[in-house]
Amino acid sequence: MDLTVESATSLSGEIRIPPSKLHTQFSSVLALLAKGKSTIENPLRVKDTLCLLRAIEGMGAVVKKSQDQWSVWGLGQELKQMENVVDVRNSGTSLCLMTSVASISPRVTVLTGDAQLRNRKISQLISAFQSMGVQVYSVKPDDSPPLVVFGGKLKGGKVSFQNRVGNCYLPALMLPCPFAEKPFEFSFSSPPSSPQVSAAEELMKTAGAEVVRQGKNIKILNQPYDVFNAKMPQDLAATAPFIVASLFTSSKLKLKGSNRVSGRDILLLKILDQMGASIDAVKGGFSISGPQKLKGTKINLEKSPELLPSIAVIACNAHGKTVIYNAHEARQMKSDRISAMARELKKMGARVVERSDGLVIEGPNELKGTKLDGHDDYAVVAALASACLLADGKSRIANRAEALQTSYSRFVSTFQELGAEINYVL
Repeated sequence: MDLTVESATSLSGEIRIPPSKLHTQFSSVLALLAKGKSTIENPLRVKDTLCLLRAIEGMGAVVKKSQDQWSVWGLGQELKQMENVVDVRNSGTSLCLMTSVASISPRVTVLTGDAQLRNRKISQLISAFQSMGVQVYSVKPDDSPPLVVFGGKLKGGKVSFQNRVGNCYLPALMLPCPFAEKPFEFSFSSPPSSPQVSAAEELMKTAGAEVVRQGKNIKILNQPYDVFNAKMPQDLAATAPFIVASLFTSSKLKLKGSNRVSGRDILLLKILDQMGASIDAVKGGFSISGPQKLKGTKINLEKSPELLPSIAVIACNAHGKTVIYNAHEARQMKSDRISAMARELKKMGARVVERSDGLVIEGPNELKGTKLDGHDDYAVVAALASACLLADGKSRIANRAEALQTSYSRFVSTFQELGAEINYVL
């Protein structure tokens, strides 16, 4: 399907801040690896999280779902793999996490996904697991899925990750360590401090793992996970497209949830503040009134490169030059998001220069509605939709705009409730 978007002058209403997708996915696999019943409260129910639930069921977990809670009866290391082939559809995070699970499974596992996922080169993930002693291989010469994993007992010991390992991969590398014969100790050129690593560390500790920081190193002791109960935190950054559209239109938007933030939400609010945006913490969430005048600045996205698409749209409407840098990992997500956003924003008339690690954008730009390519990537489609609302004229986003449903199940209907003219079309 395609997405048609009309120019908007105002948006108003309330939206609920959704739960964290990363926390939901990591907790689901963690529950599989804890022997007994674990509870995940306030999970995010989207295609990427539900496909992972099916994957852990294929490894022997029993899952009971209600609207606000998932109960998972896990097996610890005594996995009862029902099939050799695990299909994670379009979810790169699920691929990483299920590689972890397969590394300790007694059987050979083949991990695959949809056509887009099977075109993603993951050499860094494969080599990182191999350095831990995991026998994992791509069946193709370019290191893209399917992967074959020969599971077994991990030995543990010291592993040097002096060559940079992507933040998106580290949680998966940490996950199987408690099942090793002896503790794992990871060494890095600089202390890992991304929101992804912090989330994994926090959840592993919730399940009884001992994760110890020692300068630039992380040590994970070899003791099995315990069952746990965990409430998924909110993910303010997931509302970025709504924030973007509200900042540059005559809008009043209430983001309902907690006004306590952590992880990448702190970074997002810091960036917005740096650009001059006013987002007020109020009782029961946050409040945004527009239009606002923002200014360009330098933005380091090393810790959260997934924010690049929405930050790029903000930069198009801010006054002055914005330099987005250290976002190398954005090239290796569901699409090459640096290239995709540069190409599509240029079609709309934006002054954008693509760099190897990010974008340079001169603003403000008078964006024009046109036909765009969503690159079969929910984050690109979502960011372009917000750009289209700020453009002059009607736009159409092609190339599987329904990819939104992998992470934003109510994206279109929520914008419609705020007054936007946005619709799926065949």
